[in-house]
Amino acid sequence: MKDNYLSSYIQKYFLSYLISQRGYGPNTIASYRDTFKLLFTFLASCDKQLLRLKLTDIDRDCVLKYLQWTETERRNTLSTRNLRLAVLKSFFSYVLAISPEYSSQCSEIINIPAKKAEKKQPIYLTEAETKRLLNAPDRSSREGIRHMAILTLLYDSACRVQELIDLNVANVTFGRCCRVFVKGKGSKYREIPIFSDTSKVLQRYIKVYGLKPDEPLFTSRSGVRLTRAGVSYIINKYNKLLQKEQGDSFMKSLSPHLLRHSKATHLVNENVNIYNVRDFLGHASVTTTEIYLTSNPERTKRAIEKASSMILAEEKDYYSLQQKDNLLSFLKTLV
Repeated sequence: MKDNYLSSYIQKYFLSYLISQRGYGPNTIASYRDTFKLLFTFLASCDKQLLRLKLTDIDRDCVLKYLQWTETERRNTLSTRNLRLAVLKSFFSYVLAISPEYSSQCSEIINIPAKKAEKKQPIYLTEAETKRLLNAPDRSSREGIRHMAILTLLYDSACRVQELIDLNVANVTFGRCCRVFVKGKGSKYREIPIFSDTSKVLQRYIKVYGLKPDEPLFTSRSGVRLTRAGVSYIINKYNKLLQKEQGDSFMKSLSPHLLRHSKATHLVNENVNIYNVRDFLGHASVTTTEIYLTSNPERTKRAIEKASSMILAEEKDYYSLQQKDNLLSFLKTLV
């Protein structure tokens, strides 16, 4: 008789499908895991005995109540709520493939619609703000050299923070074409060119710290590989420093991902082809990258004005003065 316990299906889903078949990386696996951890927390609050849960206990009504709970009790955003739903849809699509006898239950869950969430334009630093942040560390101190290298590479490469902290010294190539090799989402590698100024900052940092090729590029004070929290701490340190110096003129909240948004926006504002920006950022689809096209209202305004001027220039003298007078007379009769 087939084991229909929920725990059995979840284990197979993670081990056989997500890891073995799809080859998802640790961060994606962690995101999927969190959805189920929250689901079990919700079920426990409903006095469900987790060890005895059957697959059939998770029906459409249960999923809808769970999603509502994430919004009201956990105060998750709509995008997070939709992410939880997407994970459950993926899980029940897997169940449907291996156990078609549950097709009705799976189909009902798979067909639950996502809530429409407002797409927010990415927040970014201006070029001037970026320069102030990157120049904030004290380059005459050992720690300042390290912090400057972290911030400069994070911006110039537009790496995700996990990609940055996973780098080893050997992943950086110096010479005429300076570049870094990063391992992105889905364990996909990409080569990112970096400016010569960034190369100089990194070379100085590596020399000062005496790093070897097989060592992590960035470590904490204790010598272990730098963490995401460590990178956030460094950015917030200089954010507070700039706020103290400049008051409300500097952004109140900074994150490692904000530097990635800033680099992408700056590239788009310089009219870099959107497909090149996509490859640079490591996006799977250009649809994800297109949000940066609308992040700068001034750029949109200039594009509209340019397009309008090309059309209106040809029609500037379309009406003669007499025709204009006649047109005005005609319009007055319509009142």
